[in-house]
Amino acid sequence: MTYKVLVMDDDRVTLEMMDLILQKIGYEPCTSYTIPDALEIIRNDRPDLILLDLQMTPVDGWGFLDALFREKPAVDIPVMLFTARYLLPEEYARYGSRVVGVLEKPVSLPELKTVLDGFFEGR
Repeated sequence: MTYKVLVMDDDRVTLEMMDLILQKIGYEPCTSYTIPDALEIIRNDRPDLILLDLQMTPVDGWGFLDALFREKPAVDIPVMLFTARYLLPEEYARYGSRVVGVLEKPVSLPELKTVLDGFFEGR
C-alpha cells in the first residue's frame, strides 16, 4: 500500500523538494502552499499523514491545526510537525495524540524514510 502524505509549507522550494523526496522513498505526496488549498485537498483526497511546517505566514502552523481540527473529516488525520526550530512537548500538548511527532528541518532522505516507515508500520 502506498501512503499519501500531505506537506503543508509556505516555501515553494521546500514543497518541490519534499514532493521529489517522498516519491523517491515510496510515498504519494501532495503539497499545499495555503491553508484553503490544504483543507480542500483533505476534503477531496484525504491524506494518511500531514507534514506541517509551523513557521508560515500569514497564518502559522498552529492556526492551520486549529482550522484542520474544526473540519469533521480531518479530525483523525495524524499530523507530524515539520519545523526548523526545536519544540518542547508542552508547545503541542494541547493537540494530544493528533500530533504524532516532530521532524526538525533540515531532514535527510534516510531520516525521513526511517521516520515515515516507522510511523506507518506502527499503525
